[in-house]
Amino acid sequence: MSAAEVQAKGNRRAEEDLTRLFQELNGLGFSWRAIARIAYVSVPALRRWRMGSPAAGEDRMRVAQMVAFCRIACDKYLIEDVAGWLETPLSSEAPITGLDLLAGDRSDLVLRLARDRGECPEKALDEFKPGWGECYVSGFEVFTASDGLPGIRLAG
Repeated sequence: MSAAEVQAKGNRRAEEDLTRLFQELNGLGFSWRAIARIAYVSVPALRRWRMGSPAAGEDRMRVAQMVAFCRIACDKYLIEDVAGWLETPLSSEAPITGLDLLAGDRSDLVLRLARDRGECPEKALDEFKPGWGECYVSGFEVFTASDGLPGIRLAG
């Protein structure tokens, strides 16, 4: 499945009632904040749409493509908790999630991660944000103190 196929399925879903698309995403476990982030709008804008205000065609399309992506992830790649999966960091070394990749218009990378069952997420991170590893290097380390409790200190 390619990003072009997600877009094609999204185009078909864009014809549906926006409230129904929101209900589907909410039923999959997405927060309103996550939906707003993918749609590039504020949570209050989502609230207005849910109350019946019209959405611009481009906004409707982004919501429809998110629904299409999630359906593909669930149906084709058998991801049961797609919202939880997308909100999980791709690496223990950086806080970047699949949701970040989707918000960055890189559904192709997230589809690849779904297809490959998360194998080598670092490659996807390299394509999404070159040098990501250096961005999140900490000058601190966690250690076990003499009292047996964890502590933090300068690395080095």
